[in-house]
Amino acid sequence: MEHRYRKEGHMPHSKGPVPQAQAKEGPMPQLVKKRRSGWAVLAAGALVASLLAVGASPAGAATDTADHEAKTGACVGDALGDQMFTDVSDMHAFKDAINCIAYYGITNGTGDGSTYSPNQDVTRAEMAVFIARAAGVAGADLGDAMGDKFDDLDGVWQEARDAINQLADNGMISSGGDYRPDDAMTRAEMAHFLVGFLAEAAANVTIDSNGVIQLGTGGTAMPADDWFADARAALPRSNDAEVSAIYELGITKGASAAAVQDDTKPPLDLNYEPHGTVNRGEMAAFITRALAHTPARPEGVSAQHDGENVILSARDENFAPVENVVIDVFTTDTGGAGLAFRADGSCGEVSRLGATGSEVGTFLCEIDSADEITGGDGNASVPLDTIADGGTTVWAWTGDNEDKVDGDTDLFRLDIPEGASRAMADRARVSTEHSAAKAHLGSSVLYTVQLQNANGDVTVGTDGKKPANFLVTLTTTALVVDTTDTDPSDGITVADNPQGASVVSTLPLTTDSDGKATFSVSGLPDQVAAQKADKYRVDIVIQPRQQGNAPENTMFYIGNATTAATPGGTGLITVGNVIFSTEDAARDAARTTVSVKPAADFVAAAARGASARATVSVTDQYGDAVPNVWCSLATSGAGDHTIGGNRNVGSDGAYTFRYERVGDTAATETLTASCDQDGDTDTAADTGSDTVEWAAPAGATGTGADIRQVDTDANIIFAGDDGSVAVLRYDSNDRFNIDADGSGAGVAAASTYAAFEKSISDADTLTWAIVGSGSRAVNSFTLIKADS
Repeated sequence: MEHRYRKEGHMPHSKGPVPQAQAKEGPMPQLVKKRRSGWAVLAAGALVASLLAVGASPAGAATDTADHEAKTGACVGDALGDQMFTDVSDMHAFKDAINCIAYYGITNGTGDGSTYSPNQDVTRAEMAVFIARAAGVAGADLGDAMGDKFDDLDGVWQEARDAINQLADNGMISSGGDYRPDDAMTRAEMAHFLVGFLAEAAANVTIDSNGVIQLGTGGTAMPADDWFADARAALPRSNDAEVSAIYELGITKGASAAAVQDDTKPPLDLNYEPHGTVNRGEMAAFITRALAHTPARPEGVSAQHDGENVILSARDENFAPVENVVIDVFTTDTGGAGLAFRADGSCGEVSRLGATGSEVGTFLCEIDSADEITGGDGNASVPLDTIADGGTTVWAWTGDNEDKVDGDTDLFRLDIPEGASRAMADRARVSTEHSAAKAHLGSSVLYTVQLQNANGDVTVGTDGKKPANFLVTLTTTALVVDTTDTDPSDGITVADNPQGASVVSTLPLTTDSDGKATFSVSGLPDQVAAQKADKYRVDIVIQPRQQGNAPENTMFYIGNATTAATPGGTGLITVGNVIFSTEDAARDAARTTVSVKPAADFVAAAARGASARATVSVTDQYGDAVPNVWCSLATSGAGDHTIGGNRNVGSDGAYTFRYERVGDTAATETLTASCDQDGDTDTAADTGSDTVEWAAPAGATGTGADIRQVDTDANIIFAGDDGSVAVLRYDSNDRFNIDADGSGAGVAAASTYAAFEKSISDADTLTWAIVGSGSRAVNSFTLIKADS
């Protein structure tokens, strides 16, 4: 195996001997506008996925993240069409990249144009041609060549000679001395060419007056902060910086695993192999990844998903951005795409695309004044709130005002797979399953920090790509017996040790692939073992680390809180505290807890009777079960009666009461447990309570009822106020609509069964019309989204 086959982490598809056809690129052909045959299907992320696959870190390597990787690319739609090179199979690692640069006219192939020679090394002359052509595609005007800038260009064919001089004239490559046009291009030289190209063609790459490569735009631009150890050891500082830059831009993924693996600090756990050569297949991958940062997109209308939004693009026959193009978009869940169009090609079961209340267009599948319009960059952006189970499909098209989709419409189809959303964190929740008043000294209490947004848990920080970093501070204070306590029977009263300094420790946290980080809290060794009492209090605060990609300190939720915690004067967020104790387990009412947990918060009422269950639990101050306690459970508000008499909770401290309620009326039931913890009839029983909402069958119509609970597995919705909750059942034969403006008076767009289930939440309201029961009845449900 040749050394170069390892570059960018792939093994080229075996095709027999490397073709020896002349690889010099001839004149660039005229770009001819092509009409799509059928839909130009973009399998979202197809090219990106293939490039990541061949450039992925070797097993066991843990690398940093490319901070400036492009979220969309140049290789979509028609640009992925098969260019019919006979030596590039469907299984070739760089097939998509090779087809893409051929589509844009960056390559003409080799020999008679029927081959590409993917395994053949790229010469420096050929590389100049590729870069100059790519610059033209990206809209960079290099001007005319102004004479030779090197001493060894005699004999170089004219296009290459001009390209070399154009790159030098524009400062894209260093000039002077020999160019060595026939030498094979090295990976270090490739980095130099690509950075020069992007500094000319991309808005997010600049080189300042000190020669420092800045990545990003505006005030956020900064140099690369990741580096390859082998490149830094072998290259001049400027070239090493270029290699680091193309890593941060997502253009290189490295070539092999580094000998030393440490994902906690730089350098990267990869080698770049700067002196290795670049073959034509790898060159295609490098250039397409670089093109992603430029305005280059296929001719016509195309669409891509950047993790949050659908990006619409319009380009002319020269791939230049076109301003003021009206683009209509519509969508459905991918599983229902077969129902998207009627037999005549007009729209069927689809809906408008856009954020809730701000969908694109006034009329579905029609060009109108409310559709998206491209800006000066030839692009427009439409938010995508959620991705349906099984994926979401989007169609984009343009036409004249009042044109409607039909069988002749040229549609661009974008398939967005489930899980493709780069949902970024805007909040963090800190929680623990330990809910008792105290913990045993010697044990530990586990806390979890989970990244979230308004829709639930997410896996990455505020940039939508990388983990988040937090700092937890634990302050451990020793507790001593309060000498003023005259009655220790209810537990020894303690106070902070006035002579002991608190112990402060800090714990840096980084979230994992699930967006989660955990930490444990424990006490210190017992200094007075003979005394059974509370020994330590550990106070817990948390904060986002500076530039740690974590949510703001005003967006931390503690436990099950629905409002964010208020940071203290120092910006720290109080999580709470844990008391570590050695006192004996208690059975008195003051230190035990009785809880009631209904099996379901909402139960469908029935005239013939419906059963329900509730579990009564008794725990001590540590949250441990208190066994052999007699408890009773009473109900009120839904037909008062005692349920089952006294029952012993047993060794696990719990007993489940089962009961039945007859009647199909709605009601709020209060369940109250009374438990005799100590067996002494002279002492008060401890109590605990909870409620159950009994739901009546829904009436024929309902308007704007608050959704209380949804069970999409059972196809059941509970909606309505306390004491008057209704239960509704639906199936795929019903009709579904979504009114997204939050008022209940907006235009309700037709929806699919899957999209309805994906969108519904207990923050919304529901309007319905019931015509019958059973799978043949076609009932209608309109979901009114909460005003966001």
